[in-house]
Amino acid sequence: MKPYNQRAGVSIKKPVIERIEGIHPLKMINYLVISISCLLYAFISYMFIKHLAFELKGNFTFNLPKFYTISTILLICSVYFTSRMLNAYKNDEISLLRKLLSFTLISGLLFFISQTIAWMELLRNDFIPDSNNIITYVFVFSAIHLAYVLTGMIISAILFYKYMLIENDPVKTLIAATNPLEKVKLEIYTIFWQFNVISWVMIFLMFLFIF
Repeated sequence: MKPYNQRAGVSIKKPVIERIEGIHPLKMINYLVISISCLLYAFISYMFIKHLAFELKGNFTFNLPKFYTISTILLICSVYFTSRMLNAYKNDEISLLRKLLSFTLISGLLFFISQTIAWMELLRNDFIPDSNNIITYVFVFSAIHLAYVLTGMIISAILFYKYMLIENDPVKTLIAATNPLEKVKLEIYTIFWQFNVISWVMIFLMFLFIF
């Protein structure tokens, strides 16, 4: 709750430094990872666009695999599940939380499969990545992002297994529902997953705009 000034009748915002110090260390690490990832994506995007300027001089043509579109839709749909997790936790609905995690995990798995099919389609079209080929950047973007998605899937599987073990035990459910650290973990997970969704949508839109 924000500090309240009774004389002025308005709430007083804490200084920025105090608010930063109040952030949980695990959340701070998560924000740091996301910030570094954004810088990495920005650097690769810069190199990609810079390299593309030279490739366009040579009548370069390229069509994105259709499964990139399918994978994008699948990942966007997963946001519906992650956006409901914190409410399920706050309402002590551990069974619902486990189901939402399972749906998110399935969405991630389908995304992984569709990305693999897209890669196979690229290779079937004789697009072999090499140091002088702009298609290399397509593979690099996909590979880096897929690594993040796989990390999210692993976390999803761990949380799913954990809540599966306690959902039928009222005592363990109560302990989990009242443990502040559990809420922090879910917040970190949802933020990380939504970052994966947003970053891939931005990459996909960049591909559509350029190609």
